Amino acid sequence: MNKAQIPPRYRLRVKQRLAIVEYALEYGVKPASRRFALERKTIGRWRDRWRAEGLAGLVPRYPPQRPSRLAPELVALIEHARRVLEYGAPRVRVWLRRVHKREVSLAAIQRTFVRLGLPRLPRRGKRRARPRQLKLFEKPAPATPFRSMSRW
Repeated sequence: MNKAQIPPRYRLRVKQRLAIVEYALEYGVKPASRRFALERKTIGRWRDRWRAEGLAGLVPRYPPQRPSRLAPELVALIEHARRVLEYGAPRVRVWLRRVHKREVSLAAIQRTFVRLGLPRLPRRGKRRARPRQLKLFEKPAPATPFRSMSRW
């Protein structure tokens, strides 16, 4: 196996697929599909790609990212809330629920921020603490400790 053209994270998977393809070449696609519990189409596709491209044909071809399930209008609202209103994910979620009557998970909102390439919000200073309430009936100085009369 030429490891130079195969990414390290896929080497084991390519090795497994190669073993399945070799079994299919020796015994046929149908017996290989029974033995490895895979669809015949899948094994045939791997075999054809292996014949055409060699080991590089057995490297998995996953899409770069899953398509979003959120409607485009909802993605536009999330983008507006981040860019214009400068809301973080929790506040966007509350805003969508209260104003637009839409329920979206925090994780989906955060993934949308990343997918749109929106920058992180700048850190804000802490809110000013309210002045402490004055205690009524407070003594000006602490009381002296009581000395007990000991008989010793």
